[in-house]
Amino acid sequence: MATTPKKPWVAFLLSILLTGAGLAYLGKWGWAVLNFVVALAIGITVALTFPDASSPVGIGILVGSAVMAKNLAEKMNKQAIAATPPQFSGMEPPPPVITVPIELKPVEPIVVKSTSAVCSKCGSTTEPGNFCSECGSPLS
Repeated sequence: MATTPKKPWVAFLLSILLTGAGLAYLGKWGWAVLNFVVALAIGITVALTFPDASSPVGIGILVGSAVMAKNLAEKMNKQAIAATPPQFSGMEPPPPVITVPIELKPVEPIVVKSTSAVCSKCGSTTEPGNFCSECGSPLS
């Protein structure tokens, strides 16, 4: 079941205006009613016992409810995005992999020519050629 993403700032603002309204906006009606009732009970208790502290406590309750609603909206949006299948999230599927058979051709062997030759008459090592550079006899 896909849900439309909720705006965290709307949940925050609604909870600032009325404690629990941001949770109702998110569809969490049970939590919204509980939040409102608890905030009302705390407000009445503080007003009766410490009348001078009722304003700061009331503001704290409103801000706490608003931050909770904003965080819950962000969490719900992240869960909705994670649950969305990739083909519906606006991403393009990867291109198909195409395999092409490769024809192997025979390779001719590489001939390595020696860079030195040994003279059969004097046994010295010389550069390849027709004659020995030491004794002058023909190389075979």
